[in-house]
Amino acid sequence: MRRHALLFPAQFWLLVGGTFVYLVGYEIGYPFETVYLHTRLGISMASVGLIIGLPILAGLPVQVAGGAIADRFGRKVVLIVAVYAGIVLFEGLALAQQLWQVVAVIAFEAVFGWALFLTANNAMLADFTPPARRSEAYGISRVANNAGMVAGPLLAALLLGAGLGYRTLFASGGLIIGLFLVLVLALLKESRPSTAAARHSTLGGYRLVAGDRRFVAFCAIALLPLYGFGQIYITLPVLLRDSVGVSPAQWGLLAALYTGCGVLFQFPVVHRTRGFDKLVLLSLASACLGLGLAGAAFAPKGIATAACIMLVSAGSMLLVPIAAALVSQMAPLELRGRYMGTWTLVWMTGTALAPIFGGLALEHLGRDAYLVILAVCLLGALLFALLRSAQADVGAVAKTD
Repeated sequence: MRRHALLFPAQFWLLVGGTFVYLVGYEIGYPFETVYLHTRLGISMASVGLIIGLPILAGLPVQVAGGAIADRFGRKVVLIVAVYAGIVLFEGLALAQQLWQVVAVIAFEAVFGWALFLTANNAMLADFTPPARRSEAYGISRVANNAGMVAGPLLAALLLGAGLGYRTLFASGGLIIGLFLVLVLALLKESRPSTAAARHSTLGGYRLVAGDRRFVAFCAIALLPLYGFGQIYITLPVLLRDSVGVSPAQWGLLAALYTGCGVLFQFPVVHRTRGFDKLVLLSLASACLGLGLAGAAFAPKGIATAACIMLVSAGSMLLVPIAAALVSQMAPLELRGRYMGTWTLVWMTGTALAPIFGGLALEHLGRDAYLVILAVCLLGALLFALLRSAQADVGAVAKTD
């Protein structure tokens, strides 16, 4: 890691370190959001799914604008808006006294928060790194993400074990995210290359993105594993509690295990798979997600559950950085923000469908809902493999011609 550190500029490491702080704050509260709404506020899982999922879908047009703004005015302004929205979410949950207030802050963050953060962060990482190192750069960033996602739930488990409530978790998360906002404002520089001057209107630029058939096909297939990925912090903790008997504190430990695997193994996995075809790796990622989630739903509580969570983590280790690296590879420099904005659009659509349909399926099918997730993720694995084969055939024809 020390040797690889010299390959990336100081601003890259500043962004990675700041992202760790942001994720610590975010993950103190986020893994417990659905449990709080369902158990403390008495909201049904179907309603929880709608409260979380519908604002994400309603805010998708903002992600289109976010990509264009990142190209035209820079990544930093988009990042600032996103971080501020995270503060609003968690401080709002800590202070809200009525259901409409809870819905309002969740909706505000869904539109302006995590999704815009992904767009700005992914574009900045690509700006700061050479193309040959981008998979590793996204892998390193995910190590920081996972480290924050380990520290956040562990800190939350300590606070819950000390008898403090969910509102304390949310308030603490908002304060820590505020530290990241100060870091962004004071030290982080704009990363948009000067050579990437805006040459396209918003709609004109997105017409070029939509005309990239390879990218569009990739995005359509990616929705399938993203449906499974989106269940991890939404329906999975409720399922494990109701069907397997996992307490909220135990779920905090499982969440820490999920992300802890990423801290330990994310960079070695990405580094050692650097020469592998990205679509093949994404096929494997989709299969791991489906098998791990379905296994967790039906495995007995204990070591078997932990093993399934580790398999889910393996799928995430492949899906998250490799998909982002593949998008950056397909994106022309002057359209990088729009490509990343479109990828965020796809990402958020997949993870929005997860609570909407996952919550309904969990209420009506119980743990059998996770068999549906298994089928969806295995279909994604198959289609990624077929897309790889189709591209290989096109390449062979091109060489022949």
